[in-house]
Amino acid sequence: MPARGEIDITVKFDGVPIATAGSGGITKIEIYCSGYVVLADIKTKTFKRFLEKAMEYDYWEGVVSDRLHHIQGHQLILTHAGIHCREKKIGG
Repeated sequence: MPARGEIDITVKFDGVPIATAGSGGITKIEIYCSGYVVLADIKTKTFKRFLEKAMEYDYWEGVVSDRLHHIQGHQLILTHAGIHCREKKIGG
């Protein structure tokens, strides 16, 4: 029997992703990355916390990650993904 695995995707980004309200407390986001569109479902409450954190920092980067649900053309689709905002240090 061949080995089995899962593909985990982590995308670092800057700027606020395109977001649309979904049903059931879910926000759908789009991030353009390396010729692909990463589509992810995020809990609306989590996305709001992400936005609040982004406003706290002068320089920041976002991170969205999850297991790959499926690929559709040039779209990578993630479901129930996590999203985080962290401060980005500039200079030295």
